[in-house]
Amino acid sequence: MNITPKERSREINAILDKGLIVPVSMPIFLRNMLKNMGLKVVFRGALPGVLLSILVAATYVIMVVLYADGLSDEWNHYALIFLLSPMLFIGLTLSTEATERMEGNGLYELKMTCRYTVQQITAFRLLCFSLAGAIFAVVAGYSYHAVTEAGYLLQLISLSLSSVFICTVLIIFTMRRFRAGWWVGATIWMVLGLLPMVINRQGWEELLAHLPPVLTLGVALVAFTLFLREIKIITREVRYADC
Repeated sequence: MNITPKERSREINAILDKGLIVPVSMPIFLRNMLKNMGLKVVFRGALPGVLLSILVAATYVIMVVLYADGLSDEWNHYALIFLLSPMLFIGLTLSTEATERMEGNGLYELKMTCRYTVQQITAFRLLCFSLAGAIFAVVAGYSYHAVTEAGYLLQLISLSLSSVFICTVLIIFTMRRFRAGWWVGATIWMVLGLLPMVINRQGWEELLAHLPPVLTLGVALVAFTLFLREIKIITREVRYADC
């Protein structure tokens, strides 16, 4: 059977048109994921972990309010804020991951859809968790300042946000490169938060206390930008297609 070069070119173009997916931006990709799968599917199996994390976060805020009088000036207020601000984000991430691993094949049906990878679904979750973590950091920072009158409100909130987004970058960065990246990233964060307190508690507190808000907000913005970049890379690693 003989075909002309023009016919061959036309057939090749037709195949490519059917087989290739036009690249879309990250927001559109995530929007389509939410539209196609729905929140119930994306967060399947995550409800116990979410409820547990919210309970722990609420307990943290309540404990600060109830025991404010017992927090003396000797406490490392800024160091504790820096260490504990990502608590909700870490709790949401690790608890949902642990819940799915205990359930065994929690994401098996999603893997079989051939539409999105598990990492892409996880990246969407992490984005939602990071926003929830940022809100918690602001509320916790405000509550801490209101009941202890320690430090300056803008400093505490900006420091809280910077710590949250630094933590999110660590976790998503390690998630892309290691099988147990969630735990690796969380462990690195705990070391970064605790080690300076062990080595030079007062010096670390003084350093954090004198960081200008414009600097810590800038760090938060840079970290959040890097976090979104990691999500963008994940959304483009494997194109989705109907099976």
